[in-house]
Amino acid sequence: MNTPAFSVARTTRTAIEADLLISALRSEGLHPLDLQTAGHISLGGADVSYHIQVPTGELPQVAEFLKAYDESAANVSQQ
Repeated sequence: MNTPAFSVARTTRTAIEADLLISALRSEGLHPLDLQTAGHISLGGADVSYHIQVPTGELPQVAEFLKAYDESAANVSQQ
């Protein structure tokens, strides 16, 4: 869910993955919402995905960071 102030930068399947990405974004000086206040998707009462929301103005920096993060993860998995 996007609002004028915040945009979804990534959707994860687990809360653990979302927490890791939120911590990584914060370590880069970015400002994602806490997972408890960010939206998530439920199916039958069970959470099935989690949105990582960031200030809309930070979206370009977050996208660049996530691209590098994904490339780094791909390199590790190939080793």
